[in-house]
Amino acid sequence: MQVSDRALGELIRLAREELRPSEFIRIDRANRCGGPRFQVVIDDVSTPLDSVIRVSGPEGGVEITVGQPIAKLLDGVVLDYSEDGFVFGESAPVGC
Repeated sequence: MQVSDRALGELIRLAREELRPSEFIRIDRANRCGGPRFQVVIDDVSTPLDSVIRVSGPEGGVEITVGQPIAKLLDGVVLDYSEDGFVFGESAPVGC
């Protein structure tokens, strides 16, 4: 997974300003018909199948938790940020 500078800046802001001490940022599967397959969520429960990815840039870094099965699906996906929120660039749309 690649993270754009805009997405990294928003992830850092989210971690600094929105998270409570026991919470963390997670990328998870989205259950939407024809929409994005992934979503950025705030979570407070980890599992043994979780991995932590550290993403860094000139403005700092942030840790993102990802379940191992999902980590494989994120290969080649670009996480960006726009006025509509986090956007995952995926190669093929998901049908219903």
